[in-house]
Amino acid sequence: MRMLQYLSLEAKLAIRDRGTILTVAVLSAILIAAFVSGLRADQAETEALKTAAERVQAEWAAQPPKNPHMAAHYGILVYRPPTPLQAIEPGILPYQGAVTFLEAHQRNAPMLSPASVRSAETRYGGTRFSPMLQVSGGFLSLVLGFLIGSREARRRIAPLLKGAGVKGRPLIIAKAITSGTLVLLAAMPSLLIAMFQIEGTDALSRFGVLSLASLLHLFVLAGLGVALGQWLGSTRFGLTAVAFAWGMSVLIIPRMVDVAAEQIFPLTQRQINEVIAADFAEGPDGHGDTEANVIFEQGLLAEYGVERREDLPVNFDAMLMQADEEYRGGVYDVHLAEAEAVRKRQDFIKRISWLFGPTPAMLDFSVRIAGADADTQYRFDESAEAFRRDLVGRLNNHMAENSLSGDWEWTPEDGYYASFSAFNPPAPSLRDDLSDLLPSAAVLLFWFMTSIGAMVASWRQFDKSLAA
Repeated sequence: MRMLQYLSLEAKLAIRDRGTILTVAVLSAILIAAFVSGLRADQAETEALKTAAERVQAEWAAQPPKNPHMAAHYGILVYRPPTPLQAIEPGILPYQGAVTFLEAHQRNAPMLSPASVRSAETRYGGTRFSPMLQVSGGFLSLVLGFLIGSREARRRIAPLLKGAGVKGRPLIIAKAITSGTLVLLAAMPSLLIAMFQIEGTDALSRFGVLSLASLLHLFVLAGLGVALGQWLGSTRFGLTAVAFAWGMSVLIIPRMVDVAAEQIFPLTQRQINEVIAADFAEGPDGHGDTEANVIFEQGLLAEYGVERREDLPVNFDAMLMQADEEYRGGVYDVHLAEAEAVRKRQDFIKRISWLFGPTPAMLDFSVRIAGADADTQYRFDESAEAFRRDLVGRLNNHMAENSLSGDWEWTPEDGYYASFSAFNPPAPSLRDDLSDLLPSAAVLLFWFMTSIGAMVASWRQFDKSLAA
């Protein structure tokens, strides 16, 4: 029999199976519904954040005359920009703060996560298109592959195939292609709809890479399912064992590894705050009296060649507050970088779960290619802090250069606050994120080769059993 004959036969058998066709149709409808729902939620969220950001910027620009440092304490809210594919893959971002309050002397953590104000998203955070495709589509690929791969073993007609001249290699390949094609047919309508809704060259590039990786993931599971069907199809609880193993690899083991990673490299916000507060006490204080203030004043007086702060050509109070800002900024940089290093070590430990199945690696790939991972949140926090330091620095320096020490009633010229640009962090490109994709991509390729190896072993076993 030629390969086309094997494929034709497998296709006819699959079409005659009403349960299989119904399952494929239901998955297709679920994926479309997940995309449409995610798109609407994303559009509403993006519009709300955009409107809020514009309003906050207008209020900042229109604030009444006040001392620049008072304006720094008045502060401003900045909002996390949308990610390229958040309509189909929100990643961890719904559970991370999307708004940061920027003010003098203090680096605040992002707050108000989208999930905290959307009860449906809180309860059903995994219902967006990509997570649904990887989890539900992946499970369907594995089960369909198993059922198609074990058909002859379950019916106990494998020995009859020898007389018909059936060979293991084309048979297994045909079964794998049929299983993968069925899931592809389920995913294709939603993929096509999504492709025409996504805007921007970078977003389309990301979507193309995500689609190819997702299809590879589904074909890997289909191939594994076919091979396992050949090996376990004749056993009573073969399908149950495969489903249990999948559940362990996708739902249980990743959670266990997450807990272990956090135990091995513990990190709490309280610890971070305590060490930061301790270091703050060693530096200058713009609103207090410390030894560091005295040292700073002496250095400034020496720099300008005067003996009293009243004789300085700049506002000493503003200069002290700026020294406070710069010192605290250095403290934040050191300790938050240490915390970020701990998080990365935790992430490295969590990758152990990728060795138990391809889906955890694919979920990580999906989140990273969509720009919805912890690194994205970290970049938002960093860009907000850079904006804060620039804003407060401009206010302090303007006050230092245009007013006298002790003159807290001084206000800048009309329209000064309107000269500040709105928060607009640079958008990362796919090229910037490629290095972060390499670990999960490498593991997906490993599982692809494993799937091929499993199918090769299964067709050799098939040929061997027939020869016996």
